[in-house]
Amino acid sequence: MTIYVSGSTRLRTTWTCSVCPKDGVYRCHSCMGEPLFCTHCCRTVHSHMPFHRISQWTGGFFKDTSLTKIGLEIHLGHQGKPCPEVTEEWYDTDDEGDCFTENLWVPLVNDPWMTTVVDMSGLHSLMIRFCRCADVLSPDMQLFETGLFPASFTSPKTAFTFAVLDDFLLDNLECGTSAMNYYSKLRRITSSVFPHLVPDRYRELMRVGRQWRQLKQLKWHGFGHEKRQPKAGELALFCPACPQPRVNVNLAEKKAADPAWLYSRSLVMDGNFKAEHMFPVNATDEVALTDGLGFMVGDARYKMHLAEAKDVVNRSDCNNHRAVNQANASRHKLEATGIGGCACARHGCFVPHLMVDFQKGKRQMNMDYALCQALGYNTDGINRALTFYDINCQYHKHLHQRVDESPYLDLLWGMEIIPGIGLWHVHGHRDKCYVWYASNFITVRDSLYAFDRLSETADDDTLVKWEAEAAAAQDDRLHNPSAMDIYEVQLTKGLKQQELHLLKCQVRWPASEIHHGAAMWLASGITLEEVQVALLIDVKKLGKRPTGAQKLAVARRRDRLQGQIDEFVRVAVTFLGDQLDGYDQLDLMTGMLDAAELDSAGSSSDDPDRADNNDRYDIPVEFKPETVVILLPSNIGIERCAEWGVADLVLQEISLREGQANDALHAIRINLADKAVLFRTTVRSAKSQARSTRAWAQVHSVDRILHLNVQTYSKCRKQLVHLGADDLLAKFRPLEKANLKATAVVADPNACGQRNSTLAWFWSIDVQGDSTSNDWMDEFYRVHWLRTLALHDRWAEELLLVGHEMIWTVNFFIHKSQQWVGRMQEADANNKVGHCCYAARQARIYLRLSQQAQDSFERTKGVPGVAE
Repeated sequence: MTIYVSGSTRLRTTWTCSVCPKDGVYRCHSCMGEPLFCTHCCRTVHSHMPFHRISQWTGGFFKDTSLTKIGLEIHLGHQGKPCPEVTEEWYDTDDEGDCFTENLWVPLVNDPWMTTVVDMSGLHSLMIRFCRCADVLSPDMQLFETGLFPASFTSPKTAFTFAVLDDFLLDNLECGTSAMNYYSKLRRITSSVFPHLVPDRYRELMRVGRQWRQLKQLKWHGFGHEKRQPKAGELALFCPACPQPRVNVNLAEKKAADPAWLYSRSLVMDGNFKAEHMFPVNATDEVALTDGLGFMVGDARYKMHLAEAKDVVNRSDCNNHRAVNQANASRHKLEATGIGGCACARHGCFVPHLMVDFQKGKRQMNMDYALCQALGYNTDGINRALTFYDINCQYHKHLHQRVDESPYLDLLWGMEIIPGIGLWHVHGHRDKCYVWYASNFITVRDSLYAFDRLSETADDDTLVKWEAEAAAAQDDRLHNPSAMDIYEVQLTKGLKQQELHLLKCQVRWPASEIHHGAAMWLASGITLEEVQVALLIDVKKLGKRPTGAQKLAVARRRDRLQGQIDEFVRVAVTFLGDQLDGYDQLDLMTGMLDAAELDSAGSSSDDPDRADNNDRYDIPVEFKPETVVILLPSNIGIERCAEWGVADLVLQEISLREGQANDALHAIRINLADKAVLFRTTVRSAKSQARSTRAWAQVHSVDRILHLNVQTYSKCRKQLVHLGADDLLAKFRPLEKANLKATAVVADPNACGQRNSTLAWFWSIDVQGDSTSNDWMDEFYRVHWLRTLALHDRWAEELLLVGHEMIWTVNFFIHKSQQWVGRMQEADANNKVGHCCYAARQARIYLRLSQQAQDSFERTKGVPGVAE
């Protein structure tokens, strides 16, 4: 007889049992080859494999059934044999089938005497026979000895195999699988057709899973061997590569030549606002199994800190930083709005006993507690810590007053310029440690070569001066953060700096020689001209058929601008005197700014639909504030200013216009560099239409800003012509469209093919204007040398750090191995065989880890170019 095997393309041509010559009725899906068994052989073979899935031949197909239905029972306490104190006998079925009937195809037995066992293969109804001898263990302990975790310790009717609990923890860790999703999977494994008929043991899995995790942690950290309760953070491991006194480093034996920064703790601080937690329905049902013993802080002390600490509300002055400005955003339905804490910045290991809950966003008082816990974990003798935080610019304010017991904190400005921070790649498996070391050594060598080449082009006096600047900045940076400004380009005076300079100078000038307060008035007039330019550009872009919303937006801007102009004119009488009242304003209107001027340079588009004038928008001629000439000396004329006795205003405006031109050219340089980088990195690499569209949208956005800055500069230069500033006009040349191309030499001057390329005149302009040398390029050269020096130093520090970290890693594993050796010896002395074996296994694991790390470190000596 030929039968088709369900779920398989194989054909079976025999009914013979795979063990005896009887006919096979049952097929096991878990055994290799899915063999056929008769009833007796199936029960016998699976006496120690009770979680296999079987099906029974019905004459037309194989129907799912269970081993329990064919008489399999589990005996506890006698190595699988029946307890002599149990006299009941299980009803033995014949080979024709089972004695249980069920209407639905759910392979479970609905019997109150059965125990539901949850395994990786699904749920099983098993007849479990407990031992009833006089000196027997309790039923729950009998289940534990068999590898089953009871859901109840008093009257167990449900149990979980150790295998399914381990699998759940691993799934939760690696795949992020929730308990609900995991149990849903088990129900479908049990019955893919009727998963809703499978008993619900989700709550039991939640409870047992937490208990199992706690037991595993106690076991892993040796508290099955030690007769004491764990202390805060002792159920978690910290970074083996970071210095930990009395664990992997002995500070009393450190070398005198070792730099002070070598033995420091580096911490990265951050929060996660997605880790929310609702208020429990019944708080009394919540039981903390590892309160403060792992990575989370102890609840009682943390709440005491929150009750006593003062919540200082500081609004961020760092671009309206979201995390700070929302620090007091309360959500009343949540017990915790997120979590925060610290981790080792170099290796990413979380510090034990410092993760805190947030109640109202990322408040300073929450992170202060986490930082204090991190600074107190195995730091005896370590007096320096480096903290990384995305809002350190706000968090570090008054930190030393808030955190009294902290060691010396080093709050970072930039990783590449802080001594002792090193530079590193993301570290992977410890097998690859020799790759880190070799890579770092090669990078150190390359950075030294680049630094030497750069230093060759500078004279000795300049190098001495720059080295002194770097040393002074590093010595003073903790007390004076502005000392680190030497690593940034000190650009020329802009409009605001020139205004401030004039205000300071006015104090020393006699009242008869200068109009005091005029600098602010002149600066406001120059700003009004910039607003006019921006509005003219936007009006021109509207096209022939603007929408109602666009018309309204323009009208509002015009109204606001007109109010500002009226206020400027009102104040003008203070500086221009009574002559202004009798002056014919029509003379000024001849110099009215026209939109046609905007096409002189830098126009980003020649769209024919754009408007050429404002008349088509039905705006009255008298209400075009963007075309009104501002009452500035450059528009009044230098002759008339001299006639009115306000010649000093001409000199002040020239000074302010110089700053305005510097600002505009600096912005143009940045815009062109951004545009060149976008072409090289975004536009060329776009592989889809959507990405290409987004890339070009970014380019057009930069183009719009560039066009505005070009028109601002052109207007500024035109006013300098009116002011007769011939010396400045030789410096600030006209802009041509050819000057505004984003060539590759802008983005990467050292790129292939750029040797003979030249930049436009404004890239090498003497912006200081106080000498004939190229000060702007000298300033960038100085900063580039300082940063190259810092980069070389950081790589050298990284080489030293990684070498010590490998030693500390080996020491950490040896320390853990010795701990387990001590526990093994103690267990052996107390004749605890199981404890002794487990301790020996753990000691061997840590010893192998130390040997593996040591071997990896030793292999670096064989890398070419790496010094031993």
